[in-house]
Amino acid sequence: MKFYESKNGSVNCFYRGKLVVSVGLDDIRTIDYYKYAAERLLIEGMQHGHKLPELKEQFMKFIKKIRYEEITKKKITREDRETILLPFLMLCRLKEIDPDGNKEGLLVMTRKKIRSRQH
Repeated sequence: MKFYESKNGSVNCFYRGKLVVSVGLDDIRTIDYYKYAAERLLIEGMQHGHKLPELKEQFMKFIKKIRYEEITKKKITREDRETILLPFLMLCRLKEIDPDGNKEGLLVMTRKKIRSRQH
């Protein structure tokens, strides 16, 4: 998996010491946008009759599958990366994954500003 960067940087998710997904951030798709989308997805799942422990288990299985089956080594689209990001953010919100952990968590990076040389 490689790091993807957009206009405003990127959000990168690590699970057990390995980069699982990297998604670029821009003016519309900010980290808050993705957190809101993750919460909406969780609410919709519960409205459809799924229990919280069941959702946690399914999302954790999904992240482990991504982590261990090396799916992310293939070239994947932005939509695919967002599909991986949302369950990861949900698990962070539900305290199943520590967003600030040593081997797992989120890393939000801003874009490096290039200084212009003045002569």
